Formats: sequence, C-alpha cells, structure tokens
Amino acid sequence: MLRSISSHQDYCSFLDSQFKKLHYSELRRFKKDKALKSAAWRLRKLNLDPAADIFLSHYSQVSGRPARDPAVTFRSFVLMLRLKFTSIELWCNRLKSDTILQILIGSLDPPGLACHYDFINRFMHDDPHRSDLYPPNKNSRQNKKLKKDEKWMNFSDEDTRSLKDKYWDGAASDRDRISYSMERIFQCIAVQPSIDLGLINEKGVFSGDGSALHIHSNPYGNKVPNPADEQHSHRYTAPDADIGWDSDLGVWYLGYSLYNISYHNQERAIDLPVYLTLQYASTHDALTTISSTARFLDLNPSIKPEYMCFDSAMDSYHIYEYLRHLHIIPIIDWNKRRSGSKNPYAAYEGINENGVPVCMAGYEMIRDGYDKVKMATKYRCPLKMGKVTECPCKCDCSPSPYGRVIKTYDKTNLKLFGPVPYRSEQWKKIYKNRTCTERINNRILNDYGLQSLRIQNRSKNFFFMIIAGINIHLDAWSKCSKS
Repeated sequence: MLRSISSHQDYCSFLDSQFKKLHYSELRRFKKDKALKSAAWRLRKLNLDPAADIFLSHYSQVSGRPARDPAVTFRSFVLMLRLKFTSIELWCNRLKSDTILQILIGSLDPPGLACHYDFINRFMHDDPHRSDLYPPNKNSRQNKKLKKDEKWMNFSDEDTRSLKDKYWDGAASDRDRISYSMERIFQCIAVQPSIDLGLINEKGVFSGDGSALHIHSNPYGNKVPNPADEQHSHRYTAPDADIGWDSDLGVWYLGYSLYNISYHNQERAIDLPVYLTLQYASTHDALTTISSTARFLDLNPSIKPEYMCFDSAMDSYHIYEYLRHLHIIPIIDWNKRRSGSKNPYAAYEGINENGVPVCMAGYEMIRDGYDKVKMATKYRCPLKMGKVTECPCKCDCSPSPYGRVIKTYDKTNLKLFGPVPYRSEQWKKIYKNRTCTERINNRILNDYGLQSLRIQNRSKNFFFMIIAGINIHLDAWSKCSKS
C-alpha cells in the first residue's frame, strides 16, 4: 500500500540536512571522490515529481503492507548504473554499509534486494514465478552465411505495409504495452526537461537505429530430469530471447535488439535519446522503425520532427510513405544490395548520380524551390541563375528569358525525389546526424554496462536500458551547466 511519494523538495532538504550531520571523515571522502560528487549533482537535478502519478498507479492505495518510497528505489537504480555496478545484489550489499550512498538515494534505511526486484517486476509486469522449462520462441541456427556489415533481410513489403496501416493514425491504441509506464517515466523526467532546457529542438532532425544486445545464455538450454515421463527436459535461462544477426560482428547471436531514436545537438556537441525500446533479436529494424516512430510521437506530442534519418536497413517504400504522411521528410540511405544498383538514378535519363537534372551543356541545373501542393522540386537554367557565365547551348535551349525549367515529381519515386533529393548536398549534410544513434547505443551497452549486467530477462534489460537513458540525459545537463 502506498498513499504518497516524497517530493523533490523533500529530497533536496534531506540531502542538505544529512550532509550537515555527516561525520568529518565521511564528508572528506565524499569531497575527494569525483564520482560521488558528480552523482550527487545529477540526482539533485533529477526531479521525479512529474512521474509521481505514474509511480502511484502501480501501488494499491487501500490495502496491503506499507510499501517503500518508490522515489528512493528509483534513485537507487540510477545511482547503481552511474557508479558502474553490474549486479543488483552487490549494489544492495554496498548500499547497506555506505552512509553516503544512502543519503544520495534519499533514505538512511535503504531498500533491500527483494525490494529492488519487486520494483522492476511491478513496473514491467514481470512474473517472477514464470516457468523456464519450455523452449523459447527461437529461430533455428541459420545455415545461410551472411557477410560482415550485411543486413539480414528477414521481412517482406507486406510486413511493413501492415505496420504502416496499424500506426497510420498514431499509437494511441498501443498504450496497453508492458513497456508503456517506463516509457512515460523516461519522457517526463528526462526527455521533457531536456526540451525545456533547450537541448532538444522539437522541430529538428531525429535519427533511429538498432544494435545487438547479446545474452550470455545457452540457446539450446540445459538438461534437467523430468520424473513425470522419465525423460529430460530443458531449462532456459533466457526463454524470451531469440536468434538474430549481428552485422557489426558478422555472427548469429542470442538476445535482443536495442533500438533508439535520438537527437544530436550540434551546437553543444551532445547526443540525447528520446525514445528507447527493446525488441526480439529476429525483429528487423525496418519493422521496429514504424512502431517506434509512432510510439515516440505519441509520447511526445510537442515534438514535430522536420527530418528523420535512418540507414539502408530501413530502405522500405512503406516507411517513406508513413513518414511523409506524418509530414516528416525521410533521410534514408539507399540499400544497394537490395536494389542491385549502385546508382539509383541510372534509370532516369538526364539526372546525375546526385539526383540533379543536367542541362544540354552538361551543367547541373539549379534548385529553385519545392512545391508542396504539387509535391515537385523545380530546377532552373544555371546560366539564367548566374551560376555560369557562358553556355555553348544557349541558342539551342529555351528562348524564354526565365530560362529552361525542369521539375521532378515525388510520385515518380518517393525514395529518390522529394523536398530533399537522395544524395543531394543537403541530404548528405542532414544524414550526418544519424551517427548519434550509434553513439547512444554504445553508451547504453558499454558506458552504462547493459552488455555487462548479464541479465537474461527481456523486461529487466528494458528497465535498465531506460535507467541508462536517464543517466545520459543527466550527463548532458551536467555538461551544459559547465559550459
């Protein structure tokens, strides 16, 4: 039973009062330890008040034994990853014996191991008594040998079309997903404050990408005796993981696919995750892109991206259609292996490999605006636009003083033509933002140790992925406060 949750003001007052009472030796240790000092600054900035209603909704207000303050347990998890602990048990043992850590989480009576696990189960609806004797939904080991950096194309156009239709009108109908509560917490205590601080431009460039999360488990399970039928059963430590292809390492792996949508602040040189999700390893990023974009926009109604960048794995016509329907300009790399051509413009006469029409004299024509109604890009004569001083074909070209005009229409090929044509200089400049997603994946997996936690359960991995994302935002706030 939980009737109330401590406020952020209560927490700050607790910090101030307890540090004044701290023994001299402990206070000296705190001042010399840079990790503890930086953690204290970050936790003071982490305001959990906007998430109070979400916390309360997961506890009974009328019956049951009194529950521990969820704000304290939540700060404990944030501090755990911040100090690079990879075991909840080791963290709880350290917490019991360290007064400074107890002060930082907001309670001199810290929650124990069972309380930490109960907190995760409560918010991720994870059943601690679920059976692990049944084989997980795994693909058999693939016989096909893929090349390193090659994507596993295990989806069809029909798959992306059905997802496009499902999320055409948004993700409001998808709010019953298990991860929704933690996604809302991440949005209101990390993403929204970063928007308020001016670190995220709500109408800027956002990018999405996935990365492999390997699970340290035997995909074939371990044999255990089964007295019922005198045969052996198999116990699986990761029953909800499956087999996927890690294109970076060039290996098949057991685990999940970590997917993020992120924003790169070029002025301050920071990368911020705005949406995080964890899918099965066998789920292709092209499928995750549609559902993640819809959920991201549903959670953040104030964000209206102008551009969204994705790599060649998301080169699907239905993704282009979906993003254009949302009034977002897709910046997606061309999948050369799937198309069988290195130059996508080869089929269009008079257009060079950068997507620009070429005039009779061989000059690139000059872009002169985009017509949103007709969905067409206009190009004009370079001589009339003053980009060249002389043209050998000026007598054979258009006699109009305005000069020759060529229009490319989006309907010709939605992937290549549009407000930002594929491989144009503007396209290349915007596409550079996409690398922020790779850096975010690296920070979650390595800097904040998700890869090292050795957790097999999908829901627990998702929980710690969100905690890592919150820490990344706290790091950005700290960096900006020093600049």
